[in-house]
Amino acid sequence: MSCLPDCGCPKTVQETAVEGDIAHDESSYRPLSESIPLLPKDTTMITYEADASQYALLAIIGKGLKDAVTVSVARHITTGQQVAIRRTNLDFCVEDVTYIQREILVTKQLRHENLLPYYCSFVFHNEVWAIMPLMTYGSAKDVMYTHFTEGLPEIAIGLILKDVLSALDYVHKRGFIHRSVKASHILISSSGKALLSGLRYSCNVINNGKWQTVIHSFPPDSVTNLNWLSPELLEQNLMGYNAKSDVYSLGVTACELANGIVPFAEMPPTQMLLEKLQGYHPRPLDSRTYYSNEDSHSQGTLGDVYRMRQFSDSFHIFTELCLQRDPSRRPTAAQLSRHLFIKQSRKSNIALQDILAVVTPIADQIPPYKDEGTFAMEDKLQELTISDPWNF
Repeated sequence: MSCLPDCGCPKTVQETAVEGDIAHDESSYRPLSESIPLLPKDTTMITYEADASQYALLAIIGKGLKDAVTVSVARHITTGQQVAIRRTNLDFCVEDVTYIQREILVTKQLRHENLLPYYCSFVFHNEVWAIMPLMTYGSAKDVMYTHFTEGLPEIAIGLILKDVLSALDYVHKRGFIHRSVKASHILISSSGKALLSGLRYSCNVINNGKWQTVIHSFPPDSVTNLNWLSPELLEQNLMGYNAKSDVYSLGVTACELANGIVPFAEMPPTQMLLEKLQGYHPRPLDSRTYYSNEDSHSQGTLGDVYRMRQFSDSFHIFTELCLQRDPSRRPTAAQLSRHLFIKQSRKSNIALQDILAVVTPIADQIPPYKDEGTFAMEDKLQELTISDPWNF
């Protein structure tokens, strides 16, 4: 995996200066053909070997890509540390292998405390293994579906989005558009830090050393991401889209976390597209915004919860800004990080791990380790699948 292809974004794109708050200094960026500066190495950091025999698989915590991808908890034999291993079976993978290669390259190039890192990656038999830290609370989607079915508390949403915005601001300033911001791609660590994953769908806006103001390509294999994508990305017209598309997706994610359901979940794709193009967007549902006839999915007990609660004005304004139909009217990730809703989250004395105290960490669900070797444990993995999967 030493040499991976550039993003397949079209070369016929508009090149103009970006003005105002979203201005970028192109001289500070390099094309993908050159290495992007990484964070300095920590000499105290554990070295994870690119060798399958150094890891003992313990339990399956997630599946993906039509079961071509398996995410497992594993024990690093040398240190005893628990890690997560993402194994992609190339024989069953329906995606172009170059997308897998590119995801590994981009993930290794982008180093930020709120981006899920890869410690190392390698090929073993017919699988690509990626070693990464274990996010003990799983994804925000898992937490929501198993313990907060009516939606997360507002303070928890603010703490999560604060970290996601920090990651997005970094990604955008490094010349990438994420294109897959949603709850299942937000993973939560044992310390309550939210990390953004899903860089498989990202694209680079730097082409031949030039900053492209708009992109026209459609993300590959994005059928499962349509509900979160912006109207201008779905529209696929000559105007194209830019990093503001991620801001729209963040707004949809905010509503997803607040309401406990995926916006547009029961709507046919064509109708969803029309709704977005006409300017309709989801909202955090509370006593001011919920109407009993507006969403059949939220009738009954869930509807009663919506009618009895009330979100803050700052949260409603925050989502409204993210979900503007006109991308030019949406703030950047950096501007949203200074929004009152996020500032209030920073000042809060409540930590995310305190709110998630009701959630059993994945690490606590793993049975005691017995030294049976990596391959001796492979046959037992299906039996050890845990109840709260890591939706990767």
